[in-house]
Amino acid sequence: MLEGIDVFIKDGQFVTLRGPSGCGKTTLLRIVAGFEKADAGEVILSGEVISSKSPAHRPINTVFQSYALFPI
Repeated sequence: MLEGIDVFIKDGQFVTLRGPSGCGKTTLLRIVAGFEKADAGEVILSGEVISSKSPAHRPINTVFQSYALFPI
């Protein structure tokens, strides 16, 4: 469960998410990307609420660690 998360990232700033297994890092990224819906709250990017947009229409890119559909 994620509670009370506010993240402000400036243009050009490099940010990492760190924490122990199960603390919500992946869940947070999945919510921001639109792959999961938050139970409450909203995702705001550059002053625009993007929570209601589909993942394809969010100005966010995702690079998966395991990207191949079939093993090579």
